[in-house]
Amino acid sequence: MTKARRLTSFIVLSMTGGVIFQVAYIRFVFLADTAHALDLTIQRYGEITSVFGAVAVLMYFCGGWFADRFSPKALIVIALAGMGIVDLWLSTVPGETGIVVAHVLMAVLGMGLYWSSLVKLVSMLGTADEQGKLFGWLEGVRGITSTVVGFVGAAIVAAAIAETGGVLWVMRIYGVLCLVFAVLVLVVVRTDRDALGQVGRQAVSLRELGAAARNKYTWLIGFSIMAMYCFYTLLGYLTPLLQDGFAVPVVLLGAIGVVRTYVFQIVGGPVGGVLVDRWTKSSPAFLRWAFVVAAISAVGFLLLPHDPALVWIAVVLMIVMCLAVFTSRGIYWAQVGEVEVPLAQRGGVIGLASGIAYLPDAFLPALGAWWVGDPANGVPSQGGGYTTMFAVLLAAAVFGFLLTTLTMRVRARELRNRPAPDVVVAA
Repeated sequence: MTKARRLTSFIVLSMTGGVIFQVAYIRFVFLADTAHALDLTIQRYGEITSVFGAVAVLMYFCGGWFADRFSPKALIVIALAGMGIVDLWLSTVPGETGIVVAHVLMAVLGMGLYWSSLVKLVSMLGTADEQGKLFGWLEGVRGITSTVVGFVGAAIVAAAIAETGGVLWVMRIYGVLCLVFAVLVLVVVRTDRDALGQVGRQAVSLRELGAAARNKYTWLIGFSIMAMYCFYTLLGYLTPLLQDGFAVPVVLLGAIGVVRTYVFQIVGGPVGGVLVDRWTKSSPAFLRWAFVVAAISAVGFLLLPHDPALVWIAVVLMIVMCLAVFTSRGIYWAQVGEVEVPLAQRGGVIGLASGIAYLPDAFLPALGAWWVGDPANGVPSQGGGYTTMFAVLLAAAVFGFLLTTLTMRVRARELRNRPAPDVVVAA
């Protein structure tokens, strides 16, 4: 494959990541508007997105099996085309059962067919020494695409006579984009069979999962990521808080949601990596500080009265929380290499730890919707409302702080107990 063809394939593949998940995670930008556009309360929409999250967790384990047994390029084309059709179908508001089915299909297509296949194809496009750079740029191009598409969507919703109608048009546009990228991948992306054959196996065997379960770092890393992922999962529920508690107009909510969800994605990962390299010199140490910052933002929201006059304080607290979340996302999995998990166990450790880490997707959307209520439909907040939500996030931050501290101490003890290398003295 020529260098130009390799670069073109990489750019197209990276851009697909910026469109395929837009509707599946549209709640991060347009929570209430999407729920109402689908004729649902925020509570019922939260329950359905929790179903999506539960299926997605299972699909992370199945995706490697598909990518190893079928053509990754064909799987990506099928996933994009299927997601485009599902997005267009969802925009017709197919009823509650249809909406549930659509979200299950989005999880199967996105996490089952697409994600592991994307990782495999991108790995093929570079040497072993270029993998870090490749995946760093993958996240960057994906984030830029998400941001551009997200701002276009926010503008459409803001310009619509009814925000709910605007959301449905945004879904249709995202669906068409998925179909366009399916064709682009089919026509533009080329695969080098020799290079593809050298890419490591994506599937994780039961034996590898068993070995991972016996590795203490699987649980320390998995649960520490899960603690920070709780913040990521609930970021979308800051939108109704800004709208109902601080009277932020709809025209600004979409823009804030895009910046919160996509712009921080672009800058957060690289900034986190730089801070680890130049400041903490340790991924768990950086995560520990990130949990401190996240805890401060949660406490700030707990203490801040819901008063429109204090809106900019609320926005600053949201930015602080986003900084903690997105800088952490860039270095989550660096811990695996840093604590020297044996190469033979890394697939199993990452697989099992991922199942733990992303578990909040299976229950927190429903809980978050229950807490925030749906004032537009006369549904009050439940279970303590935002106070409970931020208290739970504070508890998650404390839990993450303790886990990362324990990880650092366990690792330090291992290094102290490591036998000193034999020293050969020249005669």
